[in-house]
Amino acid sequence: MGIGGKIISNGLNHYIRSITDGVEFSSGILFAKILAENDDSGRHGVLIPKASYGFFPDLPTPDPEENARVPFSAVEVTAKKPVPLSWIYYHRYPERRVTRLDGRLNNRDHGRRLVVFSRVTLTSGKIAYFVECALEHEDPRFSTLVTMLFPEGVSTDPGSYVSIPLDAPGFAIDEDLNELLSHFDQVSSMGWVDSLRTGDTGIGYTFETLIGIKENNDQRADFRGIEIKCKLRKERLSPSGKINLFQHGPRWSLPGPNRERLKVIGAPNEKGILSCHSQVSTTPNNRDLWVNPAQAEEVLHLFKSVDSIGYWRYQSLAKRLMEKHSRAVFIKAERRSSGERVQYSYKDLLYCERPDISRFLSLVDARRIVFEFLMHLNENGRVRNRGYPWRLVDERDLEQLFALQLQLRQGSN
Repeated sequence: MGIGGKIISNGLNHYIRSITDGVEFSSGILFAKILAENDDSGRHGVLIPKASYGFFPDLPTPDPEENARVPFSAVEVTAKKPVPLSWIYYHRYPERRVTRLDGRLNNRDHGRRLVVFSRVTLTSGKIAYFVECALEHEDPRFSTLVTMLFPEGVSTDPGSYVSIPLDAPGFAIDEDLNELLSHFDQVSSMGWVDSLRTGDTGIGYTFETLIGIKENNDQRADFRGIEIKCKLRKERLSPSGKINLFQHGPRWSLPGPNRERLKVIGAPNEKGILSCHSQVSTTPNNRDLWVNPAQAEEVLHLFKSVDSIGYWRYQSLAKRLMEKHSRAVFIKAERRSSGERVQYSYKDLLYCERPDISRFLSLVDARRIVFEFLMHLNENGRVRNRGYPWRLVDERDLEQLFALQLQLRQGSN
């Protein structure tokens, strides 16, 4: 079925308006999942993919070795009444799940099981959640919801999911994405393939080599404007390392030139050279530098102690984010080894668009995205500035930046 942008937009908006009973809202996003075998309504809950953590309420995990839970309320669409839900972090795996859902989701005898969450930003600024469940062979709405939420080409197998903003244009697989999917299908059909490189980078290097991408230092996207990120289905607990998102310096409130600014933000290093090689987050660092979003002003402030010394407008950050990360696919693989021999089997492909500034700011607030100064005086007394990078602390969080997420391939276990 070909679904145009206007049809999808009208369909999603009509759905949201029907479940909100005419309450005025400014924006919304839907998350839908066709449940896998290990999903249920209560004891274990519905497993939420890491890419969609930002859809749900903040879930602080101050101690990653302890479980954490945040209760939240959602309006049950059929009954039109609030129900208490739980958003839980399980440290053992680790993973996050939503529990206390409709008990009918435990019935595996009625075909596929679907759960749809809607998050709506009301004109007052308040966030409201709605939830609807449907069984394939019991609820007539199941087919309607799947047709509306899972565009052509998107997997509807158990475990598949989508995250779609209300204002998203209609999705269609274009020529570039179609070719990449063909390459993925070919590699996936090969089953277990030998890693072409030792170490953690072997998973991505092997896939890209098999589809004909040569390694280089080009900062542009990997395949015709589409970034490719490969990782294991079961991630390790240790961070994967920082990556640069984009370069974007502040609008300074401090008078220039940079040498004068460096006197304020920097300090002599071990060689006595005035420098500022400093990571800046929402917690003041050893130079008392920190950032703080001001939602009402739509500005991210840079502080030195209590004084604002610069800022970034949300709009300019969003523009840079879109320029550098407009489209991406996240490929998951399984790994096995025998002695020194390592093999990968490429299973899943998640397609993402629309990097979202609100998700970016949430990761800044959680200190998962940081800003860095890379400045020092050289021997001529001039400032050497190696850029103003915004960096993601753990590359595995990159998928969380995107509002539109579509599971295009879902391999078997």
